[in-house]
Amino acid sequence: MSTADWTSLADWVVAFRETHEKARSGKLTPQEVEKYEEEREALAQALIAAQRLSVKPGHTARQTLRVVLALPVELVRGAERDHLTTLDLTLGGFAVLLAKPPRVNDRVEFSLDLSRVEDSVKGRARVVNLQRKGRLYRVAFAFEGLSPADTQRVSFEVFDVALANIPPR
Repeated sequence: MSTADWTSLADWVVAFRETHEKARSGKLTPQEVEKYEEEREALAQALIAAQRLSVKPGHTARQTLRVVLALPVELVRGAERDHLTTLDLTLGGFAVLLAKPPRVNDRVEFSLDLSRVEDSVKGRARVVNLQRKGRLYRVAFAFEGLSPADTQRVSFEVFDVALANIPPR
């Protein structure tokens, strides 16, 4: 890449950050929303390539993008109530560390506090992966039946973090 290409990329990131903030505040026209969605997918594809992840068939890069993010989350499993912190977040779910893991496909109720939103995202999630990490288990949960509004809120959170990890000019 030439120096001009890097300058263009830096300019694009600056412009995308501005568009992202306008989208977050609901100030985009329908045409701007369409362009924003395309650019968000392009950014997600680049970040996924950098993370050396692959996009599963039937999914978009945006759905696959994972960011390291510590957010408060409450899990309710029957009579058990755990107050935890997420390890990471995707548009499709989150991961936490647990001493006593549930089984794959077990379902839990959750309440996830996003950083820039007052209301928690609440719903059900299903265990999709377990990995032993010493005495603890990394447990990945997939959201089930999130509303479009909650999905959008999670998406903004993921892209806020992704953009924060790209240095400003």
